[in-house]
Amino acid sequence: MSLKLLFTPETIILLGVVFTGMIFLFLLVNKNFVMGIYLWFLIDLFLKYQKLNFAGSIMPAISMERILFAFLIGIFIIEVFSGKLKISRFTGIEYVMLLFCLFALISMFWTGSLIRAGGKLNIGQLLTGYIFPFSMFFISKNVYDNAKKREGFIKFVMLIGLYLVCTAFLEHFHINRLIWPRYILDPSFGIHFERARGPFVQGAVNGTVLGFVLVSSFYFLLHRNKRDLWRTCSRVLLILSPIAIFFTYTRAAWVGALAGFSLILLFILKQGKKMSTLVIIILCIGIFIGLGFFLDDSVVSLSSERAFDESPVHDRLNLYIAMINMFKEHPILGVGFGKFTEFSKNYFKNVDGIHFQAVGLSGHDSFAGVLAEMGILGFSLIASVYLLILRSSIRLYKNLKKDAKDTQLVIVFWAFMIVFIVNSVFIEMKFFEFVSSMFFVFAGIICAWERNYAAARA
Repeated sequence: MSLKLLFTPETIILLGVVFTGMIFLFLLVNKNFVMGIYLWFLIDLFLKYQKLNFAGSIMPAISMERILFAFLIGIFIIEVFSGKLKISRFTGIEYVMLLFCLFALISMFWTGSLIRAGGKLNIGQLLTGYIFPFSMFFISKNVYDNAKKREGFIKFVMLIGLYLVCTAFLEHFHINRLIWPRYILDPSFGIHFERARGPFVQGAVNGTVLGFVLVSSFYFLLHRNKRDLWRTCSRVLLILSPIAIFFTYTRAAWVGALAGFSLILLFILKQGKKMSTLVIIILCIGIFIGLGFFLDDSVVSLSSERAFDESPVHDRLNLYIAMINMFKEHPILGVGFGKFTEFSKNYFKNVDGIHFQAVGLSGHDSFAGVLAEMGILGFSLIASVYLLILRSSIRLYKNLKKDAKDTQLVIVFWAFMIVFIVNSVFIEMKFFEFVSSMFFVFAGIICAWERNYAAARA
C-alpha cells in the first residue's frame, strides 16, 4: 500500500478523531474538563475545514470541531451522571437560550428549510451560531468554579493572541514559509486575501478575535503588581495586537477594538490607577511610533482605500432596506431562520444615493438578521440573552466593589462584550462559532461567578 493511499484526507480525519477521543478520555480520567474546552477551540481554529462526508445519508458533512463537540458533550453528561460534576439549575438566561433554539427549529420546520435539497439536514447555521455557543455557556458555568480557572481563560486567550499576532505580521510582510495553516496563503480559499485574515480566512473575524486579545491583555496589568511572564506578555500584546488589528484593514474591527480599549481606559482613570494609566499611555505612544516603521506607501494606500471605501456602506444600506421591508411584511415570526439570502431579492428597493444592490449577500448584521428572519419574537429572545448576561455582570461588579474585591475581570469582560457586539453589527456571527463560543464561555464564567458569589454571601 502506498503512502498516498494510506494518508488520504479521510484517513487523516479518522486518525484525528481517534487522537482527540484518546485525549478526551485522558481528560475524563484526570478530571480536567476545562482543558477539553481549550482543545475544542484549538481544533476549531486549525482543523475546521477538515470534513467527513456521508454519501447517501441524511447526515451533512461533519467537520472535526463538530465531532469533538460531540465528545465534549458526551463526557460532560458522563461527568454529571457519575456524580463527579454537579450542575447548577437553569437560570433565566438558559431558559431564554433554549426558547430561542426551539423557536429557530420550529421556524425552519415551518418554512421547510430543515432539510435542504438532496435530503441533507440543514442545521449548520443553528449549530455554529447558537447551539455551540449556548452549550459552551452552560458548560463553562459549571466547570469554571475557581479563580485559577477564570484566570486560565484569560491566559488561553492571550496565547491564541500571540499566534494570531505573529501570523498577521507574517501575512503582512509576506513571510509565507512560516505561515500555518497553509490554506491561509490560498487566494481562492476564504475571503479578504491580502489582509491579515489568519486561520479564519476572513479579516473581519480575525480582527474580532484580536480585539478580544487586546482587551484581555489588560487583565494582568490591572490585577497583578508583581512582575512575571504574563505581565510581560500583556505588554507585548498591547503593543503588537493593535498593529495586527490594523493589518486586517477592517473598519468594524478597528471600531470594536477602540471601543473596548476606551472602556477599560475609562475605568482605569476612574479608579485612580495613575501608574497603570502611565504604562498604557507609553504603550500607545510606542504603538504609534512603531507604526511609522511599518507604513510604506502601499500600506498607506490600502488603509486609506479601506477607510474611505463607500461600497461596503452602500451594500449594508441595501441590506438594511431589505431587512426592514422583510420585517414590515413578517413582523412577528419573520421569513424563517436562515432564509434571508433566499428571500432578500424580493425586498430590495432602489434608493437615491445608494449605488449598490447587495443581492445574494448574507445579512451582515447578527441582530437585524434575527429581526428579519425570526421577527420581533426571535429578536426579543436574543436581545434578552445579552441583557440578562449584562445584568448578571453588573450585579457581580457591584457585589465585588462593595466587598473591596478585585473587579478587573468584570471590566475586561465588559470590554470583551463591546468588541463582540460592535463586530456583530457588521458580521453575522452565526457563521463563526469560534468567536461566538469564546464570548459565551467568558459570559458563562462571569455568570457562574456572580451566582456562586451571591450564594456564598447569602
